[in-house]
Amino acid sequence: MTRVGNPVGRRQFVGGVAALAGSAMLTGCGMGGGGGGGGDNKSMTFLNDAALKGTPFQSVVDAFQKESGIKVTVQPVPAEYDTKFRTVLASGAPPDLVKINDDYVKGVSASGALLDLRELIEKEKVDTSKFEQNLYNFPKQKDGSHTAWVIGHSPRLIFYNPEMFKAAGLPLPPTTWSAENWTWDDFQETAKKLTIPGKQYGALVYLDTGFEQTFSINNGSPDGIYSKDGTKFTLADPKGAEAVQWATDLTCKAKVQPAWGDIQGDNADLQMFAQGRLAMMFAQFSVVPYLEQAVKGMTWDVAPPPAGPAGQLTESSVVTYSIPKKAKNPEAAFKLLAYLTSKEGGELFAKGKQWLPMHQDALSALAGPPQHIELFKEAVSHSTLPNQTLDTLGARQIYRPALEKVYNCESQASDVLGSVKAQVEKIIKG
Repeated sequence: MTRVGNPVGRRQFVGGVAALAGSAMLTGCGMGGGGGGGGDNKSMTFLNDAALKGTPFQSVVDAFQKESGIKVTVQPVPAEYDTKFRTVLASGAPPDLVKINDDYVKGVSASGALLDLRELIEKEKVDTSKFEQNLYNFPKQKDGSHTAWVIGHSPRLIFYNPEMFKAAGLPLPPTTWSAENWTWDDFQETAKKLTIPGKQYGALVYLDTGFEQTFSINNGSPDGIYSKDGTKFTLADPKGAEAVQWATDLTCKAKVQPAWGDIQGDNADLQMFAQGRLAMMFAQFSVVPYLEQAVKGMTWDVAPPPAGPAGQLTESSVVTYSIPKKAKNPEAAFKLLAYLTSKEGGELFAKGKQWLPMHQDALSALAGPPQHIELFKEAVSHSTLPNQTLDTLGARQIYRPALEKVYNCESQASDVLGSVKAQVEKIIKG
């Protein structure tokens, strides 16, 4: 998933969860509770994928330090973060808190390197009833262990340029979560009317990888990318492949979406939208601050994803952090996690629009632009999350490069996904 926490760059996970698992075994990490301990719990270290200075995150950390008296030392790693993450997690002296890619929680948990948070949750008396339970339970493992903590989430919607709709004589998209005149067919026809060859494109869907889960589920796939038990690559099944092909054919057949090769530069989609060369794009909440700064001289708004044949759900990227099992100050680290998901901490995140807070009462602090920002709140009750596997990273390294033949209009999604299905399923079974 893309852009959570760092809206102006895309993350790449370098290395492998399998390598992490091997390193963890060599350092003696095992499953179960109890952190490394031995610290003073008056200070803590925090490995993050971006610097916090000047962000809402820094404001929350500052407020926590003032209230708790615990000193937080942030170790930002803005380049090749996941390589560093894998290295420090396998070491004998990891930071007390680490950012973890939401898609890799299950695989890294299986390595035994992450602390089970259940005892700390009980000790801190965290009122989890205020959290959206689907998101709160996301990091829970099959054995009941809670190996990561969700501090926020970033739902995906359709961002659009109302002025282009008006210029084309088109009605605006729905302002509530509605499928009325907003189906896949409606969306494609609207995109055709918004496209002006050589000047602007009507839509961009397939660049944000969240479309894989969202559109396959809305096309009738019961599981999305992976089966519930994480052992089958269900994106390769007919409903999943059809969804990938539909999104790709916006380029290959309808000619309303930019060619794949033209949008591989960093933030190409956001730049096109900000420059008035793109009418609609599928993107997540975390791009809002970027657009507020970059979009000049035009308005922009959001709408729900178009309804597929089977539904109108969307996917959130989930912001997750873990405490390594060998952390010296696990209690201090969890106190910070608890504060990040408190009403006070959540309000700071909402005001800064970094991501949607976990605490439901904090959502009242969210305000526009865009005008219909409330749709992001509605997205919580219209969400789907990908099922986890033991090696989602390994799976992606196989099927996403293969899909470039589809996106470049060279092959059909059913053929490409079918050709790698067995290989992917071997990987995700660990």
